[in-house]
Amino acid sequence: MIGLQPGAPTSALLLGSAAARSCPVKTHNTYDRTVPVPTLAAPTELPERVRAAIAHEAQLLEALVQAAPGLVADLRLLADDQAASTAACLRAMTAGAELIVGGTLPADTAGHRVGRPDLLVRGLDFADGRPTYHPAEVKAHKVLRSPRRGSREDDSVPPPAVLSTPFEAPRPVRFHPVEGMTLRLTSREADFLQLAHYYRMLQAAGFAAQRPLAGVVGTDDLPDGPRLAWVDLTEPCLRTFSRSAEDGWQLRSLLDRYDHEQALRLEVARTAARRTGDPATDPPPLVHPVVQPECGRCVWWSHCRAQLPDDDVSLRIDKGALDVREVLTLRRHGLGTVAALAEADLDTLLPRYLPEVTHRAGAEGRLRVARRRARMLTAGVPFDRETEGPIEVPAAEVEIDLDIESSADGRIYLWGFLLREAARPDQRRYVAFSRFEDLDEAAETELAVVAFRWLRGLVESSASVRVYHYSAYEPSAIRTLAARAEDPELVWAAAYVDELVDLYEVVKTHFFGASGLGLKPIAQHAGFRWRDDDPGGLNSQAWFADAVHHPEPEVRERARRRVLEYNEDDVLATHELRAWLRSR
Repeated sequence: MIGLQPGAPTSALLLGSAAARSCPVKTHNTYDRTVPVPTLAAPTELPERVRAAIAHEAQLLEALVQAAPGLVADLRLLADDQAASTAACLRAMTAGAELIVGGTLPADTAGHRVGRPDLLVRGLDFADGRPTYHPAEVKAHKVLRSPRRGSREDDSVPPPAVLSTPFEAPRPVRFHPVEGMTLRLTSREADFLQLAHYYRMLQAAGFAAQRPLAGVVGTDDLPDGPRLAWVDLTEPCLRTFSRSAEDGWQLRSLLDRYDHEQALRLEVARTAARRTGDPATDPPPLVHPVVQPECGRCVWWSHCRAQLPDDDVSLRIDKGALDVREVLTLRRHGLGTVAALAEADLDTLLPRYLPEVTHRAGAEGRLRVARRRARMLTAGVPFDRETEGPIEVPAAEVEIDLDIESSADGRIYLWGFLLREAARPDQRRYVAFSRFEDLDEAAETELAVVAFRWLRGLVESSASVRVYHYSAYEPSAIRTLAARAEDPELVWAAAYVDELVDLYEVVKTHFFGASGLGLKPIAQHAGFRWRDDDPGGLNSQAWFADAVHHPEPEVRERARRRVLEYNEDDVLATHELRAWLRSR
């Protein structure tokens, strides 16, 4: 996003590809001269997970460059010279390059747009022989899903079929269907709005393909390797609010959605740019802060946080959080705080509330759950018991708690077990199988084999064994490893997965949590305390990076101990949680 200089005309306003897919308050803060410019932290080394994502995207781009046929124009080295990058991109499009990497599109001043897509892929030529192009992006996350698996997608909207092209023939001319998969249009909507931005820029430049297809390649594990997945930007596929529609919602295309979001941000920016600090003449902001996932990584967060009351619904209810439209609707009805929502008469509210949130399936249920959480937060009750009588947790003579740790690139480098025998209840033994080094697929598999050889020996030599974990991560990881490698120990482990006891499922059956049912809050409620002041999976990834890469041996050793203690505390937590559940 390019900000305005003091005194610059609003006609100079230009928005980047992130604007329409990001919080509109960012746009306001960028163009409002009365908002203090955020103080940026001194440059530090990027977190391991960010470095891994950047590296993965670069690898995918390089693989595409190497595989693509014909003329490939790689303009990434011109990224810091906008004029040179734009000129080179124009030359490459005019010359008909098959693939253009990292080129800057000509600024669309009439549409107030600037942008530099990862890829421009040549499409079908115009009738006069001039080349056309489709925008495409490379993402370090999954962009496809199986419709048979649970997800954040809206199952009331039929997803479009996935059309794909291989890296060796990337042009969206001859497609290969990806069987059993659909696009993650809801959870990855931002990706596709970014692509719509680039398509509008191609239109302004005179190079847009007549069929508005846009491509994306992610980290999806496909049998034939990575592929470009294509979506028609004009196909109605997103459920959106509609005041005029009979059901209160309608399907709109990604281009329609983008045009609406872009127009809103242009109006927000124009209004913000007219503010000078004079209360008598300044127009009020068109948008106000609402907490959402991107706040945690936004440079404007401290400014927005100062405008929110401590009891704001979007700030306090972070599990099963209401979306922006839902929160704004509550605010319009005077129910923007947890205290107000806790006291709300939903039977009176719902006839006025539901017509404004028809974009969400199950909106009434979502509001009722939010109201329940508000009441619990107001009363200081973190968990509600939903059942009566004893809580049954399967038991055994030998009980083993399992927890794993993975690096930012998803490699499992630590399998942690806590062993307790009924014959010696006061004796517990922590056993860890770890490799503090950068793992490739073979090393990750080798470590898992060693861990499960040990576990298998215990299971087969004991009359009664139970293995416990919390949530579905461990079983999923075991199945993935077993599917990738045919080692007997992993084949056994994949079959044994069905015998594991997921304590999360036990907790979910009996409790409702004001802030969710994560292991940390429920175990702390049960009386357990981690040794680390800031325990968490993302933090452990940073500790692992230090344990492997930090130049000072003392720091590496300290980080290694921190990871092991954190993992040991996780299995101790499930052990203590199990005892607590049995005591209810």
